[in-house]
Amino acid sequence: MANRKRLFSMLAALSLTALIVISSFFLSQRDEKFPLSEKSVIAMGTVVTEKIYSENPGTAIKDIVSIINGLEDTISWRKENSAVALLNREGRVQNKYLGEVIYDMQSLSRLTEGKFDLTVGRISRLWNIGEENEKVPSEKEIKEALKTVGTDKVQAQGHTLTASEGTLLDLGAIGKGFACDLIYTYLSDTEAEGAIVSVGGSIVAYGKYNAKGDKWRIAITHPRKADEYLGVISLDEGFVSTSGDYERYFEKDGKRYHHILDATTGYPSESGLISVTVVAESGIMSDALSTACLLVGEKKAIEILEGAGASAVLVDENLNITTVGEIEFEQQ
Repeated sequence: MANRKRLFSMLAALSLTALIVISSFFLSQRDEKFPLSEKSVIAMGTVVTEKIYSENPGTAIKDIVSIINGLEDTISWRKENSAVALLNREGRVQNKYLGEVIYDMQSLSRLTEGKFDLTVGRISRLWNIGEENEKVPSEKEIKEALKTVGTDKVQAQGHTLTASEGTLLDLGAIGKGFACDLIYTYLSDTEAEGAIVSVGGSIVAYGKYNAKGDKWRIAITHPRKADEYLGVISLDEGFVSTSGDYERYFEKDGKRYHHILDATTGYPSESGLISVTVVAESGIMSDALSTACLLVGEKKAIEILEGAGASAVLVDENLNITTVGEIEFEQQ
């Protein structure tokens, strides 16, 4: 039943995502636009929306989906022969990209005092939020699972990764941003004038969509009103990611349990923030920072963002909005 509900919500999101994108572009000049090719699909377990502005789009639409699917075959713990699945199962794997990514993410984990950690896999399996048999685990289950979590549980030496027994890697907090980085690299070798591609809560904005060089305008979903958006970010090329407690959750006994799990407690974050949107120079960092900042709360989030040279829109549980860095944000 949970899987069917999730499929229905993703199909509905296809329409909602398109509406938000159209609404944001309507606010810009519509003349002198480059020819547009667009498509929305389900890939990497989420909604992917592509808009390619080019006289000669070629196979870009198709190629981008292939890039996303190829990355999933490497980083998804659900794919039996993926690098992550092999590491989780055998405790050792060789993969150039994973080694570099894990090293960088361990540094971010230390900045959050362990709240953000990619070794949270066993915890996320316990909750299974958004999947079949989602539940509130017992304190005993969480305590046992926490023994497998921590930056010391996975070692990256060059291209070789090793994991402690029982530790499960989960790259859900960076996978969509990772995809955006690969998409940007691909677009740089095409004839596309511009493109905007959303992979779930992560977006890559490339080039320009019209001859005037107008900025991209990206809408942020309202964290408590699914059919509305909170405001619009304007930017040149870049990467934008949003993490929120409204993306995947269930309620039990009047309490909301969402999928952004604190790796130090084993429970969903209660930092006071409910939505974080980050603009950064890479997709992985925008994705990781949006999750990390939601986990640590506003004060620490601002410190981390400033240190990373990123900008953001933070929304707390009272719907108060705080902007960080040089970000162009227009509240609706």
